[in-house]
Amino acid sequence: MRMKAAHGKAQESIYRQRNPVGPENVRGPERMIDLHGLHVSEAIGVLKHELSVLRSTARAADHRLQVYICVGTGHHTRGSRTPARLPVAVQRYLLEEEGLDYTEPQPGLLRVVIY
Repeated sequence: MRMKAAHGKAQESIYRQRNPVGPENVRGPERMIDLHGLHVSEAIGVLKHELSVLRSTARAADHRLQVYICVGTGHHTRGSRTPARLPVAVQRYLLEEEGLDYTEPQPGLLRVVIY
């Protein structure tokens, strides 16, 4: 139980370091969600929460938001022959669970539009 609590605390710390709350993470109608350093299950949980908040924000303001989701390309994945799991899992989640199409403006960066 203590290990699970420690993992939760570490996940929150990693996410907040990469996604500071404040104007540096907001550029007009654009938002950034950086999921680097999180395990797949943690990243999907965070993404689900953040997209829900952003969807509410977009609807309340009656405008679209561009959301960039940084998933990385797997350079830090253990073992050079191990494929990155996070990008595939996030892409699948966006399509199958959220019903959101995405583009990939550059490797490791996904873009969705929320309204």
